[in-house]
Amino acid sequence: MTDVFGRPWTGRRVSVVGLGRSGLAAAQLLCRVGARVRVTEARQTPGLEAAAQSLRALGIEAVELGGHSRRWLEPSELVVVSPGVCESAAPIRWATEQGVPVISEIELAFHFCPSRIVAVTGTNGKSTAVTLLAQLLTAGHRAAVACGNLGIPFSSVIDRLTSHAIAVVEVSSFQLLWCHQFRPAIGVLLNVDSNHLDRHADADAYVAAKARLFQRQTPEDWAVLNGRDPRLVALGERVQAKRAWFGENRTNPPALCLAEETRRALTEGAQAILQVARLLQIPDPLAWQVIRSFRGLEHRLEHVATIRGIHFVNDSKSTTPGSLLFALAQIAGEAVVILGGRDKGLDFHPLVEPLRQPRIKGMVLIGEARQQLRALLNGSSVSCGLQPLTNGRRRSHAAHPVIQEGRTLDDAVRLAMGLAGAGTTVLFSPACASFDMFRDFEERGRAFKAIVHAL
Repeated sequence: MTDVFGRPWTGRRVSVVGLGRSGLAAAQLLCRVGARVRVTEARQTPGLEAAAQSLRALGIEAVELGGHSRRWLEPSELVVVSPGVCESAAPIRWATEQGVPVISEIELAFHFCPSRIVAVTGTNGKSTAVTLLAQLLTAGHRAAVACGNLGIPFSSVIDRLTSHAIAVVEVSSFQLLWCHQFRPAIGVLLNVDSNHLDRHADADAYVAAKARLFQRQTPEDWAVLNGRDPRLVALGERVQAKRAWFGENRTNPPALCLAEETRRALTEGAQAILQVARLLQIPDPLAWQVIRSFRGLEHRLEHVATIRGIHFVNDSKSTTPGSLLFALAQIAGEAVVILGGRDKGLDFHPLVEPLRQPRIKGMVLIGEARQQLRALLNGSSVSCGLQPLTNGRRRSHAAHPVIQEGRTLDDAVRLAMGLAGAGTTVLFSPACASFDMFRDFEERGRAFKAIVHAL
């Protein structure tokens, strides 16, 4: 079988590194197009064994679980890497040494995609934007499929796509690092904040990874950018595509200008969606209707229950300080915040003042980062000139919030409930990765919901 570039894949020797959702979907696609496929995965679990067995039934050449062997990659002409595999991982190093090209699963799927692509990246709000755009297109009687980093691999939907459909793809910085020909008709960069500094060298490297979304675009394409961020304004000067701005109008043509009332009424993410809708010839009234009726995604500021007048909100998708700040801005009234998990090398200092607001009645810290967070919030970081937060259970209006630690998430929820009163929101917005205690943010969020429902 040939791809969209006319390149044959039958008999091509390809190795897939990582057997998570993306790796499994990539291997399945490669089997369908006739490639000779090998898979290598560092872990070995019953779930991975089942995935390996399903690939063997498809006729895969070999599957290696529980570690990586260099000999596994030696016959490869191409390596497809899952987003969870670090750039410094041994298989990537070996492939680079041998001069074997490395691509992401997103790039692989692009080679076989017959549809126009709208690709969305950014630090916060990607999944919501992708889901909303697909709903908006469907409401406008346009065939659309939401896929990518939101949990539905791009490779897994290729058979559902046609030349008349639109693929709305969420793309992460890790996936973009290994994209070389990926070219969306419309590329959207919502925002950039410090994130994944455990994988990227620094904030500039993270922004550079996001900018790869536009590297193959031409003047026939569109780049939709946040006009309020100076870094993205500078990036916009370098892209080859036509530009559509949100946040501020910048150089928007009249058809894309956002009225001041619109910018006041809609979040920046919603403004970006409105701009994409206009580029796709979706009328403004329909776009507004879909945006206003959207009820949100699981694990993203999701209302779970109200118990004894206390509102419980699941924002487990929050894995950065910026996402917690966003969540706090959306929550009205008093709150108790549950945060913590695995530190990704991010700067938590921007959280200190917002968490000192009088409306924050307390914090419960969990996970590996809890001692680091306690030290910061208690003012042990001398360079910040912080004043200690009180650990007493009662405080005056001017005092600082109570800080407690939960050994488990169940402990944390019960402690938070003890700090909250009627009308208070218990906000579970960890601002950290989940991997110290859970498989992923989804498992973490469902565990939180189960604990709340058990109350």
